[in-house]
Amino acid sequence: MKKMLAIVLALMLVFSATAALAADYEIVSKGFQHQYWQAVLKGAQQKAEELGVEINFVGPANESAYDEQLSQLNSAINAAPKAIGLAALSTETCLDAIKTAQDAGIPIIGFDSGVPGAPEGAILANCATNNYNAGALAGEMVYAAIKDRIAAAEGTVRIGVSAQDAVSESVTQRGLGFIDKIGELAAADGYTVKLEGNEKYVNDAKVESVDDGKIVIETLVPSQVTAELSAIDCQNLLNKSDIIALYGSNQHSAEAMVTANENLQKLGTGEGQVIGAGFDSGAVIKDAVRNGVFLGAITQAPFAMGEALVDTMVKAANGEAVEDIDTGCQWYTAENMDNEDIAINLYD
Repeated sequence: MKKMLAIVLALMLVFSATAALAADYEIVSKGFQHQYWQAVLKGAQQKAEELGVEINFVGPANESAYDEQLSQLNSAINAAPKAIGLAALSTETCLDAIKTAQDAGIPIIGFDSGVPGAPEGAILANCATNNYNAGALAGEMVYAAIKDRIAAAEGTVRIGVSAQDAVSESVTQRGLGFIDKIGELAAADGYTVKLEGNEKYVNDAKVESVDDGKIVIETLVPSQVTAELSAIDCQNLLNKSDIIALYGSNQHSAEAMVTANENLQKLGTGEGQVIGAGFDSGAVIKDAVRNGVFLGAITQAPFAMGEALVDTMVKAANGEAVEDIDTGCQWYTAENMDNEDIAINLYD
C-alpha cells in the first residue's frame, strides 16, 4: 500500500511539474527560419515578461509546410492555453482545428497574415501590418523613380513582381497593393496597363488590363516556395528586354532578387539599371538598400507586432474587448535607414 501511495505521489509531482512548465499562451507562426519571425518572437517575449505570462512560440520549417503547421496548431489546442496566436499558412487547412479551439472556448488572435476566411467569430482580432497599404507605398515610391523612364520609352516598359505565393493573405495583399497603386498612378498620367503572369494577381487586381498596354506588370509565383525557384523567376524577369523595375513582396522574394542579380548585375539606381524594391528586412536586403542595389524597401514593425500580439491575447483571455491593430510600415532607403525611428524595425 505504501509503495502504491509513493508511486501515486511521484506521478502527481511529475504532473504538477509539467503543468508548471506549460505555457499560458501558444503562438503558431507561419515560419521560424526567417529572421522576421525571430524579431516577432523577441517582441512577444518582451511583452510576456512585462505582463508576467509564459508563451510558447512555434512555426513550421518553411512557409509551404501546411501539414507541419496544422500539427503545431493541434498541439497548441491540446495544451489548453488561455489564448492562441495564429498566422495561418492556409486557413482551409486549419479549419477543423480552428473549430476545435472555438468549441473549447480558446480565443484566437491572428497576426501577420492573420487567418483570412476563418469562420465568423473564430478570430477575435488581428495584429498585423495593413499589407495592401504597405504594398501601395512601395508602388508609389517605385513609380516616382521610373516615371521619367516611362515617359521617355518609345515602346512598352515592364514592371516585374516576384511573389512567394498566391495563397498567403499578407503576400498577395502586398502584391496587389503594389500593382493597384502602379495602375492608379499610370492611369492618372494617361498610360494603359497590361497585366501578365499569375492568375490570382491578374484576376484580383483593380487595374483595367488591356492587350496593348504601355506598362506591362508581370507577376511570377514559383511552383514551390524555394529560394532557387524564386531566384529563377527573378532572373527571368530581369532578362526581359523592356523591364525597368522589379519588386519582391516579402523577405524571401526580395532575397531571391539579390541572388538573381549576382551574375546579371542589372539592379541599381543608375541610368539604364532596373529599379529594385523589396519588402521586410534582414542583412541581405539591408545591404542591397545600403549599397544602392535596391532603391529601397518596406519594413514592417515585427518587434511591435509581437508585443501587440501578446498584449491582445492576454486581454482576450481576460474577457476584455479586443480589436484589430495595424502595426504599421515604413519605406527605408540608404539615406534614412539609420534613423532611430526606422532602425529599430530593421532586424538582421
